Amino acid sequence: SVMACGYNPNVACWSPFHGAMYAVTESVVRAVALGADLAKLRLTLQEYFPKLHDANSWGQPFSALLGAFTTLDALDLPAIGGKDSMSGTFNEEDGKEVNVPPTLVSFAVDVASEKTAISPEFKKAGNKIVVFKIEKDAYDLPVYSQITEGYGKLFEDIKAGRIVSAYAVERHGMAEAVSKMAFGNRLGVKIEHNVDPRDFFAAGWGNIVCEVPDGKVGELSI
Repeated sequence: SVMACGYNPNVACWSPFHGAMYAVTESVVRAVALGADLAKLRLTLQEYFPKLHDANSWGQPFSALLGAFTTLDALDLPAIGGKDSMSGTFNEEDGKEVNVPPTLVSFAVDVASEKTAISPEFKKAGNKIVVFKIEKDAYDLPVYSQITEGYGKLFEDIKAGRIVSAYAVERHGMAEAVSKMAFGNRLGVKIEHNVDPRDFFAAGWGNIVCEVPDGKVGELSI
């Protein structure tokens, strides 16, 4: 079984719509990076919001659910189950209110074969690193038609042995991803000097860093 989650409070506080959209996207890409088939994923959503008492507070869960639905609809994936709480407001001793961030956590699950399941650590010195990047529109929203096609091809590459490890890029970008991949088997990683540090450390939810056996880069479908 494969299970992966997605949520970032910083994005959710900036925009509950984007936060939920990228929560779903992150859970999906993490599952795909483990060898799950995008078309067979099923999701469940867990919500937690401040107490609802005015238009602004009601707008947070509404926009978050709209963002989640937008992604689910674009990827043609269902969300089953789910739990919510609207009691995330607490009073301190001085009477000041403390609110939880607008929270929608997405979980993606799949029953995968051991033949396609892969782990994120680098497997062999000399292999190549390939990055699959998602496209975004003018509003910083993922282009889901490209994601659907790309993740489908990535799954086929994993099945064919053309990708032997993969890591879903997170808040601290490709730098974080390749570092964690290198730690597993204590392998080093060499990054070419022409890589822009701004791109290397930038958040990249939806992107995937892939390890490809030497000589098989040209055979990739992605």
